[in-house]
Amino acid sequence: MSKSSVSILSVSILATLVLSLTGCLVAPFVPPSGMAYSQFDAPLDVDFQNTDMSGLKKGTAETMSILGLVATGDASAQAAAQNGGITKIVHADYEYFNVLGVVQKTTVIVYGK
Repeated sequence: MSKSSVSILSVSILATLVLSLTGCLVAPFVPPSGMAYSQFDAPLDVDFQNTDMSGLKKGTAETMSILGLVATGDASAQAAAQNGGITKIVHADYEYFNVLGVVQKTTVIVYGK
């Protein structure tokens, strides 16, 4: 293998790793995930001091990926609020599900009035 081929391969591997990790950087808390199977819930916000969860409505929205090749859905906070009849969001969580990268699903959950 020539020196330029090794450089191109190294850059390609590094770019793939960086791109695969960028999704992990958007949430304030990301629990550890397994390579074969992951299923967890985590917060999407960090200001819990004044969050009263009693009597709140709940709305969800999700997006799904198959084989990492096709992804579809609307996991926006706005879609979740509309689905739950919420006009003021006071708290947000998310759920993540993954089996071998074959099936992945992210669900955004908002709570509000």
